[in-house]
This record gives sequence, C-alpha cells and structure tokens, in this order.
Amino acid sequence: MTLPMTLEPRARLPLRRRPLPMLAVTASRLLTRLSPHALERALRLLSGGARPATRAEALAARSDVVSVSRRAAGPYCLERSIAAALLARLRGSWPDWVSGVSLMPFAAHAWIEVEGQAVGESMRLDAFHKNIVVSRTRRTGRSDGPHDHLSES
Repeated sequence: MTLPMTLEPRARLPLRRRPLPMLAVTASRLLTRLSPHALERALRLLSGGARPATRAEALAARSDVVSVSRRAAGPYCLERSIAAALLARLRGSWPDWVSGVSLMPFAAHAWIEVEGQAVGESMRLDAFHKNIVVSRTRRTGRSDGPHDHLSES
C-alpha cells in the first residue's frame, strides 16, 4: 500500500498503556504476509462478536498504534489499519477495515472507517474504489455491513 511519506505526529503513551498496541502491531505484521483473500477471512473471523466501534474508539486505537510504531506512523498503511482494527477488537469493538485503489494516479491504500467515514486519515479518499471492506460479523459469521465483500468490479 502507498501514499503519505511523512511520519504522523506521535503521542507518547505511558508504559502501562503500551502492551496492547504493541501486541496489535506485532499481530498486524504477521497478517500483512497473508494473501488478500486470507487476510479478509482472518479479519472477518477476528471481528466476530464485537460491537461496532465509535469514532472515538477507532481514533484512539489508531492513535495508540501510531504512538508505538514508527512504521505505522509512516507509509505502512496496511500494517497501521490492521493494527488499529485489532486494537479496537482487543478493546471490544470493531471499526470497518477497508482496502482500496485509485487508478488516476494508481495508488493503493488501507484504512479504518466508522459509519462510512475514514478515521484519522489526512488525505481525501473519494477517488479510491473499495476492494475489500470487513465490517464486524455476528457470531453466526454473517456481516452487519453492506459492503463487506470482495468486489467483483
């Protein structure tokens, strides 16, 4: 995934608040090695039973991830977005996880959303076609979101 080349501002988390974000970042690094299909399946499984994240919860998770990971504060949007979603899940909620592409110029990006609005992104994402959206799933395995599938277009 691509785009911003500068580091985002990083708040300093107290030591006692660092373990969960660090765990989420470590897990995200492993998950980024999966194929897109396997990643989508893994995130769907992990989202199971969570309640929808509020904007504040999603932003807090994203900010905490950025604060403990220099890579997540930089251009590693896939790692950052997965880690933020995982951290929110560890705290009981799930934001929508989104992967998309823009064709003119070509760019790929991954981010988290709440109620269809990107969380913590400084760039405009209107030009991006959403390829994969992972909304929270109920324990039955069904998703609550309308765009939670791999698009055929």
